[in-house]
Amino acid sequence: MDGAYKDGMYSHPNLGLIKIFIQNDTWVYQCYKSNGTKPLSAAKPLDQWTWALSEEAK
Repeated sequence: MDGAYKDGMYSHPNLGLIKIFIQNDTWVYQCYKSNGTKPLSAAKPLDQWTWALSEEAK
């Protein structure tokens, strides 16, 4: 993705389905099951590479 961060569900080539959101004034991402119903990881700080490789989930 290009530009400013935007919250939502995204597909990442290495991480699978991720949710991007703001937590305590910091952008973070969290890995989810492929159907988006259950988180698989704790929230981690979002970096430019994770964002750049992400595409909006369909």
